Amino acid sequence: MEIFYTKDKFWLNKWDKFVCKNNDGSHLILSDWLKSYQSYGFDFEVGLCIENEKIIGGFGAIIPKFLLFKFYIIPYGPLVVNEKNLVLEELIESIVTRSIKLKTCYLQIGFRSFKEIEKRINYTTYLEKNKFKKGNRFKYVFSFIGLNWLDLRSYNAIDDLLLDFKSSVRRDIRSAERKQITISYALTINEIELAYKLCLENARKANYALRDWNDIKETIIALIEKGSAKFITGTKDNELKGAILIIKAGSYYSYILGGTKKEKPDLLVGHLLQWEAIKLSFLEKCQGYNLSLGGSKGVQEFKNGFNTIQMSAENSNYYLVNNGLLFSLYVFFEKYMKPYKRRVAKILALIKRLKNESRK
Repeated sequence: MEIFYTKDKFWLNKWDKFVCKNNDGSHLILSDWLKSYQSYGFDFEVGLCIENEKIIGGFGAIIPKFLLFKFYIIPYGPLVVNEKNLVLEELIESIVTRSIKLKTCYLQIGFRSFKEIEKRINYTTYLEKNKFKKGNRFKYVFSFIGLNWLDLRSYNAIDDLLLDFKSSVRRDIRSAERKQITISYALTINEIELAYKLCLENARKANYALRDWNDIKETIIALIEKGSAKFITGTKDNELKGAILIIKAGSYYSYILGGTKKEKPDLLVGHLLQWEAIKLSFLEKCQGYNLSLGGSKGVQEFKNGFNTIQMSAENSNYYLVNNGLLFSLYVFFEKYMKPYKRRVAKILALIKRLKNESRK
């Protein structure tokens, strides 16, 4: 058995397959998702535990770096195959060693700390041994916070699923189905771009951040081409009315982002798109569908109408300070950077773009 760190395409492809087949997997550690942070000038790698040329465990790491500061962020805890849980301790120790070798001032790991996982894997024993502290002190990489879970395993038919939704959601889905909205999947670059820009337009109006199209397009296109992601769209009279992006990892799809045209009367296309994602999950025999946590009060009420269970894991992030002086300096700067988080992200992306153009 050996542990090594790589960005080699051969091993990244093997890693993605491992993540997708592992029931505990997450899109947060698919190689294309890790790569997406390169638009900010961040680096990434995967750490793999190999036995007989097969992956038996591993992790995905993002390596943010700017000014004097460098960090090692595991957005979603190490994955192991069920019968090889003992390699988890070695993986965590290798993460600590690797973060120190790369001269990072701070290490963070986000775990999926639900009861069904904890019965099989005891993370805390290894974390306490390595003197980790609970918390998330680096907010510039999205780490796992939980699931808004619709369990599909107990249903025998799609109609049974629909009957379990709140009556208002059932009514809105049926109403939307009568409005002659065409549901399809964006496949061409132009279709994907139009779908994303509708989501971007919604984000701007609602005053929340989404990455610019140029910073995320390679990631989304690659995931769709590989079959890991779907951009589901709803059109009426040849006009795009709504779109949602979902990504599959482990045994479920996760809702990533979406947007709809705000019109009166309301076409209820958002209900129809989520219903399509749920039906797709059911037909592909997924264990469930993750409608994702968060959003405004109205968005959360909309999601809750689909009979989901909120499984919060906000307290499952742990960190280790490797260089106290440098990290204290970062905390000082971060205090003043925080109100400008969105602007900082755009500046980092712009700097990265200008560097790339200067090399051409």
